[in-house]
Amino acid sequence: MTFWGTLLALLWDQLSPLHRPSQFDRLFGRYGDWVLARFNAGSQAHGLLAWAAAALLPAALIALAGSLLGGIGYLLSLAWNAAVLYQCLGFRQFSHLADALNEALSAGDRQRALSYLAEMGLTDVETLPDTELASSAVSQILRLGLSRVFGVVFWFVPLGPFGALMYALTVALAERWRGESDFRATIGQIMRWLDWLPSRLAIFSFAIVGNFEEAMLAWRGKDTDGVSSDAEGLLAAGFGALGLGDAAPDPDYVSGAVALLKRAVLVWLALLCLLWLAASSSLLR
Repeated sequence: MTFWGTLLALLWDQLSPLHRPSQFDRLFGRYGDWVLARFNAGSQAHGLLAWAAAALLPAALIALAGSLLGGIGYLLSLAWNAAVLYQCLGFRQFSHLADALNEALSAGDRQRALSYLAEMGLTDVETLPDTELASSAVSQILRLGLSRVFGVVFWFVPLGPFGALMYALTVALAERWRGESDFRATIGQIMRWLDWLPSRLAIFSFAIVGNFEEAMLAWRGKDTDGVSSDAEGLLAAGFGALGLGDAAPDPDYVSGAVALLKRAVLVWLALLCLLWLAASSSLLR
C-alpha cells in the first residue's frame, strides 16, 4: 500500500497542485498559535508537550481514522493514505513557480521575479543583486524538496499517514515557533532529528541522478567541518549535483534544480516499487 499510496499522491499533486497556504494550513496555523499561547512556559519540557499536542495528537487521530477505514476495505484505506499524503506535499506548486521564475529572471523582470520568490517563501531577498537571485531560488527549491517531498515521503514509508502528517505539521510549527528561548528551540531540535536521515538519503539521490563526484565532495566538505547543519550539507550536495560548486547559477539552473528533484523522486519511487514487488512475491510463495 505504501508504494501505491505514494504514487497516487504524487500523481494527484501533479494533476491538481495543492496551493499553499491551503485552507488546512490556515486552520492549523490558528491551532498552532493557540497551543503556543497556552503551552509556552519557556522550558524544553513544555516545548515537547506543545509539539505533542500540536503535531503528534492530530497525526494520531488521522492515523486512527485510517485504521478504521482499513477495517472496512483496502481501497478506502488506500484512498485515505493517498489523500493525507497529498495534503502534506506541495511539489507541483513550487516547481511551477520555479519555471515562471526562470522566465522572469531570463527576461530581466526583477519585480515579477521577486513576487515569485515571495510565493516560494523568500521574502528577504529584495536587496540582493540580480546575480544572486537565481542562487537564492535554487537553494530554496532544494530546501522545499526536503520539507515538502523527501521528508514527507520518508516518514510516510514506515509510519503511514501518521508519519507524513507528523513531519508536515512539525515543519509548519518550526516555521511559526522560531526563537531563541528553550521552548522555541525545542521544535527546531526536533526538526533536525526528523530531517537527519531523509536529508542524507536525498543527498545520495542527488548524487545518483546528478554529478556524483561533485555532490559527494561538496557534501563531505560540509559534513566534516563540524559547523554546518544538515540543510547546508543538502544545499552543498544539490549545487554539486548540478555541477555548480561555488559558482553562481544562471536562471536556467532554477528549472534545473526542479529537474534534479524530479529525477530523485523517480529514484525513490523505483525503490519503493522494488520493495513492493519483493513483498508481493514473498506473499505469493
